[in-house]
Amino acid sequence: MPGTEGKTLREWRRARGWDVPQLARQLRHASTEPVAAHDGLVRMIRSWERGTHVLSERYELLYRSLGFEGHQLRHAPPAGPETVAVCCKTPDGRITFVDVPLRRLTGSDSPVTMPVAAPRTRPWPRHDPDARPVERFLLARQALRDNDNLFGPHDVIPLAVRQLAIMRDLSRSLPGGGRRGLLRPQVQFADLLGWLYQDCREFTTAGHWLDRALEWAHMLDDQACVAFILARKSQLAGDMREPGAAIAAAEAAMRITSEDLIGAAAATYAAHGHALAGDTAASGRLYERARTVLAGADGADSAPWVTFLDNAYIDVYEAGSLAVLGAHDAAAAGFEAAIGGLRPGFHRDRGVYLAREARSRAGAGEHEHAAELGLRALAIGTETQSARIFAELGDVRDATAPAAGSAAVTSFQAALSAADVR
Repeated sequence: MPGTEGKTLREWRRARGWDVPQLARQLRHASTEPVAAHDGLVRMIRSWERGTHVLSERYELLYRSLGFEGHQLRHAPPAGPETVAVCCKTPDGRITFVDVPLRRLTGSDSPVTMPVAAPRTRPWPRHDPDARPVERFLLARQALRDNDNLFGPHDVIPLAVRQLAIMRDLSRSLPGGGRRGLLRPQVQFADLLGWLYQDCREFTTAGHWLDRALEWAHMLDDQACVAFILARKSQLAGDMREPGAAIAAAEAAMRITSEDLIGAAAATYAAHGHALAGDTAASGRLYERARTVLAGADGADSAPWVTFLDNAYIDVYEAGSLAVLGAHDAAAAGFEAAIGGLRPGFHRDRGVYLAREARSRAGAGEHEHAAELGLRALAIGTETQSARIFAELGDVRDATAPAAGSAAVTSFQAALSAADVR
């Protein structure tokens, strides 16, 4: 990226809907190492966009991690290590290391380039009949999913990308049946990456990965996979506040499967889409349908896609829909009840829901309670670096502004400023 025109950087930033301070926050959140303080980074971005300074290699990698694609570069990226090593745990408990070529991700159009160098070790045992790669990848996906909920997406994304790279590389050396067997974990990893970027509020990149997941699900010819990815596309559209797309994708999923847990999840996302469109009655009917299907569904029919779905999950979505519709008192009560029913492992999601309850409490005029909840959510957001939490807390800051003289609100606002949440 050195030599990239400042105009190109500026146009890319504006296309993402970010002002300069927002981009500075995104770059800081994307970094796993210390970078310039917020105000200094703002000045650096402006100088890069004016063309008065050249973007360094270090910040080039951060821009790339945010989705600045290779075809936008005027010069090739700097040379780096050819391989990285990935630590993997096999089903029988052994630890092995895999060399992954950095140039091989998931295809030439992938926008994700987040290399992390590590010592070179022994290669993947491609022709070992006891390696059981499909089982290993499914276990790895489960471990990464759990780590995401505990620690947030930023540390998980590079690992997930590299695991998917190994699958794509391995599939080239397998016979037809073996290649098809690897499609299932590939779909699951693409869906996981879609979710990780959704939590980062990198919606374009999230959509890219869900598109890949849908493509591979069709290649697998598994209608449950197809239906679930359609439901996930509905969920993503809901987060993007696109009710038409959310409703259409969920209805497509329900046409494939409506009486299992995937159908219940799709009905939940469709209900929220109708709430975004202002249709209270349709939203309520679909939430009732989701609960009815959940009560009668056999979870084994939908495994492993919707292990997250339970009554608390539907409750928290309905609370979000009530908030969208302006029913702040009911939304706050719904969030409080749903948070009480969350599973222990849903750490990051607890932070999201606490922030949403805080927003509803503020909307109902309970500013001090909102500030207290906001501080609890901020602690989880700081730990997990979840952009979803930070976005919700920005709304809480605005909603508590009328009570700026309150000690609780003052403390909350100060903590937000110290955490650089804007």
